[in-house]
Amino acid sequence: MLNLTKKRFDIIIIGAGLSGLILANEISEKSKKSILIIEKKKKLGYDKNWCFWNTPQNIFTNKYDTAWDSIKIKIDNNEIIHNESKIKYLHLKSSSFFKYMIKRLAKNKRIKILNGKEINKINKYTEKNEVIIDKYKYECKFLFDSRPSLIKKKGELFQHFVGYEVVFDKNILNNKQVTLMDFQSFSNGINFMYILPFTSKRALFESTYFSQKTYSKLRYKKNVIKYLDRNFPNTKYKIYFKEQGILPMFNQNVKQTFNYFPIGIPGNWLKSSTGYSFQNCFFYSSLITESVINNKKIRIKNKLLLSFLDEVFCNLIKKSSQDLKIFFLYFFKKNNLKLIVSFLNGNINLLQLLRVIIILPKKKIFISAFEVIKKKVLSNETN
Repeated sequence: MLNLTKKRFDIIIIGAGLSGLILANEISEKSKKSILIIEKKKKLGYDKNWCFWNTPQNIFTNKYDTAWDSIKIKIDNNEIIHNESKIKYLHLKSSSFFKYMIKRLAKNKRIKILNGKEINKINKYTEKNEVIIDKYKYECKFLFDSRPSLIKKKGELFQHFVGYEVVFDKNILNNKQVTLMDFQSFSNGINFMYILPFTSKRALFESTYFSQKTYSKLRYKKNVIKYLDRNFPNTKYKIYFKEQGILPMFNQNVKQTFNYFPIGIPGNWLKSSTGYSFQNCFFYSSLITESVINNKKIRIKNKLLLSFLDEVFCNLIKKSSQDLKIFFLYFFKKNNLKLIVSFLNGNINLLQLLRVIIILPKKKIFISAFEVIKKKVLSNETN
């Protein structure tokens, strides 16, 4: 039997991504726990963009790459624009995030980061966890795992997208305004263009779907090129950086023990109806840190009413996506930006939630809600 060299840490975090580094920072700021972060990539760089609102505040509220105080939503010939100087939509490149977080964590001698390491085996016990890498056995009390474990469930929705950074040969963009959604289709799901203008010449154009079916990369690229040719005729441009992703629009089964816990997307830190996760990483990391410091079982309770409404919304997309045109129109047109942001972030109280529901077409909502409840009841009876 191979003789392994043992090394002990209070906490091991698998994955030096968004959730892993934010959790490590949160724990290190509030305790003296020793932390090992294991990342399979040798180098972390620019492969994605994260966006979030400046409320609630976090350590990146004033460390963003780009900011906008105007948003636009376009549905057919309807353009809805919200301008609010106090509410900003912030953009952060993954390279900026990694550079800042790695530098910040490197100052703490109790934190060690292993890059370019593949895990051979994980052993979970009642009192400890073991992570085997090469000739080393790393032991810890708490193990947090952000490795993706996305399983495509039949009939479930996904948010899937491919975005291209486009550079035009002249100043043609309104770089003061972000386009959250320019709807292209409501057939068999939803398709919209998401546009982040970094300058008057350079922007990210992202073809995004909410649907059960995913497509070849060529389809997304054709969508972007078609959009550019239609909206910017006789304009020369070059396509550079590309990002892509697929996100679940449903809650995954979280398999946790007293001291092993999935985080990030595997831990359902993503708001399923919108795909926003940046602010949630700070929220859930704070809850976990409190449990770790007090040596208590980690319990993350989802906001049940908001989770239920996410399911109702996703059920509407599956059953009658054509009807959602009026929902989006009412939601963005009849609510102020503060309420819209609270809803999209999931930081909304009951009174605000009722204000949102009241202005929406109620018949379809009630039908969808009934279908979701019926599905849950049948599922419980089966189990």
